[in-house]
Amino acid sequence: MNSMKKAAKDQSDQPSSRSALEEEDLDWLNMAPVGREFGSKDYDRLMAHDNLVYAASTSADPASLALRVFLDDERTTPEGWVRVYWPDEAIDLLETKAVSEISLDHDLGNDERGTGYDVVLWIEEAVALRGFIPPKMTVHSANSSARKKMEAGIQAINRLLKK
Repeated sequence: MNSMKKAAKDQSDQPSSRSALEEEDLDWLNMAPVGREFGSKDYDRLMAHDNLVYAASTSADPASLALRVFLDDERTTPEGWVRVYWPDEAIDLLETKAVSEISLDHDLGNDERGTGYDVVLWIEEAVALRGFIPPKMTVHSANSSARKKMEAGIQAINRLLKK
């Protein structure tokens, strides 16, 4: 058997497995386009979000921006607040240290993408491990059990801050 046929046979004997990188590449290839030219309804919102993150991350004093962040998928955004729909968007803004207040809903329409409680958990970890100073936090969720869980998380954060 010539060497090329032998190499092909050896490869076919190996179980087929994709590396994590290949899986991530496939995820990116299968993702719906978000550009304005593709008709994405989220394009303008995502660009505004990116501009806020950029402005806060390049500001000499991010706290001077004093963003008020409203995490919700359905309610009308209160005047003067920046609306985000997903926990990762809220966390992006929190990481800039420009958020002075955040109001959280729990149920955001896709639990796989996260809930408002995920933001509470992120803040708690950031306070405990990195000395993060959180903004004023409120919960506006109508889910009563999740609301209690989130408020308990905020109380735990406040106890960490008093140590």
